[in-house]
Amino acid sequence: MAFSVALFLSVTACTNQTKKTETQNFVSYVDSINQVDHTYTVENWESINNEYNQRIALLEQEIANMNEDEKAKLEESKAKYAALKTTYETKIAESNQANEIDSKYQLRNRLFGENVITEDLQFAFVNATNALNVFETFVNTVDANKDAYSRENWDEIKVLYEALNTRKNAIEKDLAGSDNRQIAVLKVKFASIYSIIRPMSKVDENAEAKR
Repeated sequence: MAFSVALFLSVTACTNQTKKTETQNFVSYVDSINQVDHTYTVENWESINNEYNQRIALLEQEIANMNEDEKAKLEESKAKYAALKTTYETKIAESNQANEIDSKYQLRNRLFGENVITEDLQFAFVNATNALNVFETFVNTVDANKDAYSRENWDEIKVLYEALNTRKNAIEKDLAGSDNRQIAVLKVKFASIYSIIRPMSKVDENAEAKR
């Protein structure tokens, strides 16, 4: 009987020590991922998050067998991880915003030339002398790159086109008749491209998102 009790106590102690070691390993793991230098990308976060979820899922199955000190350490590590998650989400969002801004200005520069578009989109640089050339460059560039534009690109293109057209209307009385007619043809061309390609870009993005 004494041997059985001793064996039970030994097994229990061994089991408790194992659980304690697992908790310590988890605490060390969370500390380690908080201490390394991070590159804040979606891919990196997915890798970290997948491993964390696997580890925490296994450990939480044993939470009923943990003492209060181990539970406290576990909660502390989970809080550290939550802070890291918040940092990743913030950094990724900032990076995405910066990329969107950069993409917007690259698009504007390709359509109209380097740094000629102001934030107010007044298109003051467009006048009766260069309006036809500006429209030609804009529409032909859109046509040449239409299959590469994202839905967000098309939204920006539409905003730019409407602002350009507003400027054209403001100076129309000064336009040569032949320029005005050629611009009208270019506007029809743009409308045709936009009406066909823009909806397709949304379909493509939705299909890509489902993969």
